Amino acid sequence: MQLKLTLREAASVCGINLKTAFLWRHRFLTAQAGKNDDKLSGIIEVDEFFLAYSEKGSKRITTPQKARKRGGDIDKRTKEGQIAILLSIDRSKHMITPILSADTTAEIAANLSKNIAADSVLCSDGSWAYVAIAKQKNCDHKRLINNKVRVIDKIYHIQTVNGAIAHFKSWVNGQMKGVATKYLSHYLAWFKESNAKLDNLQILKAAYGGQQYYGT
Repeated sequence: MQLKLTLREAASVCGINLKTAFLWRHRFLTAQAGKNDDKLSGIIEVDEFFLAYSEKGSKRITTPQKARKRGGDIDKRTKEGQIAILLSIDRSKHMITPILSADTTAEIAANLSKNIAADSVLCSDGSWAYVAIAKQKNCDHKRLINNKVRVIDKIYHIQTVNGAIAHFKSWVNGQMKGVATKYLSHYLAWFKESNAKLDNLQILKAAYGGQQYYGT
């Protein structure tokens, strides 16, 4: 998992077939998916991004509109067919990656406010959603609205979060050739834990539901 291999690459390295590689990959990832409990503090960067809805791997398309089997980016001028994801990270690499049910102020606040330590510094783009959150948490808010001003006071920027988003999108849309939306939370968890360099034993324990694992 730390190598972020494709299924074929993982199957080849482990000497197993594709089906087994798929089942084991998602067994490990299921244990981590949806965990967005990291507490963010200090200088915090935040932004949202969008991926196209995908039914990659499905034998039957369930959406009424024509599905994009491989996922990827789509026209940002419309939200139709898009999945909204919030990514926030502090300078200590604590990260949250919740999938939003809607790209609204209320939904962003519900998924971000509880993770932010009071009196932190929140760095965002010009979205008004973060103004209320910063006020609620008594955070100093650095809004980077002007494209010509990318850094404030030499340390406040959103380059780290934008870099993480670009890295994730390049990985899932490039190396992985798109992922099914139903497994998106798995890949977000994989990306987050690889960023934090979670200990291998912790991953194994989580995959086995807290049961004792005896390595050989």
